[in-house]
Amino acid sequence: MFTKTAVSFIGAGFALMSAQAFAGEWKLNPRACPDLVEDRLDRFEDRRDARYNYGRRDRREDRFDRRENRRDEAVTICPISAFYYQPDRRELRRADYRTSGYARGRNRARPPLRYDRRMRMSFRYDNGRKIYVRG
Repeated sequence: MFTKTAVSFIGAGFALMSAQAFAGEWKLNPRACPDLVEDRLDRFEDRRDARYNYGRRDRREDRFDRRENRRDEAVTICPISAFYYQPDRRELRRADYRTSGYARGRNRARPPLRYDRRMRMSFRYDNGRKIYVRG
């Protein structure tokens, strides 16, 4: 009986020790990214322009604008300042959060990035979309 209890305590200890640490996540602020703001304004202008005139020239211009917008939306480049760190609620309780590099201040930490050799830029995925980071 003692061995079963000891084994169960040891197993529970291993399970608790191997649990993931509570950590926050890096999020993208779309309003701080000029490329995403431009894409949103272009979509708004396309909707406004599409209901203005239905002539042959205007339809051709609308098709050209939509093609240009698709090409522009295919690659998104944002500055590093468009990303911010959202700490976990348990992480906020810790006293060293305010002094860590994640806190807003002069020496903020950077989000983890990958490197794309073809574009020669660092990038990060956000909701399945590849966001290239400049700066």
